[in-house]
Amino acid sequence: MADTITVLGNVASDPDRGATATGIPTLSFRMATNHRRPDGAGGWIDAGTNWFEIRAYRALAENAEASLSKGDAVVVVGRLKLREWEAKDGKRMNVEIEAESIGPDLRRGRSVYHRVSHQTPLRAAGDGSAGAGAGAGPGGGASPGGGAEAGASPGGGEGAGAPEAEGDVWATPGGNATPF
Repeated sequence: MADTITVLGNVASDPDRGATATGIPTLSFRMATNHRRPDGAGGWIDAGTNWFEIRAYRALAENAEASLSKGDAVVVVGRLKLREWEAKDGKRMNVEIEAESIGPDLRRGRSVYHRVSHQTPLRAAGDGSAGAGAGAGPGGGASPGGGAEAGASPGGGEGAGAPEAEGDVWATPGGNATPF
């Protein structure tokens, strides 16, 4: 079974980072969804809890690890997988979601988004050359805050090479303020 579902709930365990045998980053955590219904007298009755094992891979795993902690309210979109296994007292069912997307539940809190840019080998080398793509943001234009075309860097340095030397302010969660 591979149905796509969306589930709102809470991170119920500390996210556990791992890797596949081939080195692909993984992240797994338990998620709980609580169901409540009105009791007819103006209050609420807890109608049960569903438990899911959430699994994420690659960049989603790395970003979720940096963003999530136990107790966070999240929205998970992914493929539902039901797995049966044999226990001492009979068959058991494990409900897993292979996550395609994970985000905060903004009905219950606020969040700040930090874009992660994946540097090209030319920029990662830090050679300061003005080759193809140097100083360009996504889509080939100037980077946020002026960039190479304006001759100024977000950090106030001089020249087109300064942004690479300082690092990518978008890729540092909780670091510098959004550079615009």
